Amino acid sequence: MKNILSVSLLMLAGLSLAQTSTQTQYAAYLNASKTMWERSILLAEKESGEESFEKALAMYGLLNNTMATQDEETFDDNVDPTIDLLKEIIKNNPELGEAHAVLSSVYGLVMAYSPMKGMMYGMKSSSLMDEALRLSSDSPLVQKLFGGSKLYTPEMFGGDAKKAVAAFEKAIELYEEVDTQENWLYMDTHMGLAMAYNKVKEKEKAEAILEKAIEMEPQYYWAKATLEQFKKL
Repeated sequence: MKNILSVSLLMLAGLSLAQTSTQTQYAAYLNASKTMWERSILLAEKESGEESFEKALAMYGLLNNTMATQDEETFDDNVDPTIDLLKEIIKNNPELGEAHAVLSSVYGLVMAYSPMKGMMYGMKSSSLMDEALRLSSDSPLVQKLFGGSKLYTPEMFGGDAKKAVAAFEKAIELYEEVDTQENWLYMDTHMGLAMAYNKVKEKEKAEAILEKAIEMEPQYYWAKATLEQFKKL
């Protein structure tokens, strides 16, 4: 029995190593797995380079995951390296709107953990998102992250749930034109849109978008839990 277990673990390890960073990120998102996010960062570095945007995006995924797991220690350990990498990417490629949007969103996560830092990062985040939209308004990632900023920013500081709905809807349309296969950002856009619909009191639309997400990905347990919560309200 011990030998069989060892062989099984080795086979699983081999399958994991065969995964791309994109596939690993998708699995990490569905499972809210810190370990898998960390693995996806290493894979992205191997596939695309130590200072690549692909690596930065995987690092952002890890930071975003800490919000779901309330793992502030992991966030604190990884936020500065992520910011530094994104700044370097923007310095070397200032026309890459998506890098501006991701850095804006990282600052948003910093403020979510520490609202008092809004004075320091609020304007930076807003300016970066404005630049991202100027450079890459047709990027699904930019529209998704813009939607998130409008959804989670307080109204007194520029938040707007209706604008969030429009941005998330546009992001889904754009993703469906280019890339939806094992794309955690595409799936997360559905969650964002459902939250935005719910915030503007369109509960039926919120439930419908979650049902669509679950139909596409039966293992999307966060969507299932959120749908159950909406139906109870």
